[in-house]
Amino acid sequence: MLGVSTPVPPPGLYTQPPVGLSPALADRPVEAADPAVLTDGQVVPRQVVPAPAVGGAFSVDLDRAPQVLQDLRAARDELQDLGRDAMRLGKVDAGSHDQVSLDAARALEAVAVGGHGSLVEAVNAGLRQLDGLIEAIKSELAAYRAAESTGAARFDERA
Repeated sequence: MLGVSTPVPPPGLYTQPPVGLSPALADRPVEAADPAVLTDGQVVPRQVVPAPAVGGAFSVDLDRAPQVLQDLRAARDELQDLGRDAMRLGKVDAGSHDQVSLDAARALEAVAVGGHGSLVEAVNAGLRQLDGLIEAIKSELAAYRAAESTGAARFDERA
């Protein structure tokens, strides 16, 4: 065909994906937030879910507080079970010595137990939040019961 040519992108507009680990990453254990390095050397960034921030306000219906505490403890137990599962995932055996299996086991280990952004970090953050919430509810419930007891005693003294 005459007059038709393949467009050529301007220089510097497109780049090849990075190949291999940067020297800063090579000398330490892989973490969940680290990019994945494929067997062909291509580096793929990882998506990391940040641990939730602690804080916020809440209110509890004092009549339901005992059931809420029971539910929160059950949720904490389930989250602890997930943490144990994550620890097991971090110790998965590649099963063979081919590079793909070794890379997959290493990536799974990093996502499960590899520090910042790992599943274990998220589970531990959730456990800390649940512990804080459980303690706050227990404390408020105890304070309410103490105030109620004191008020009832004062009422009885006056009667």
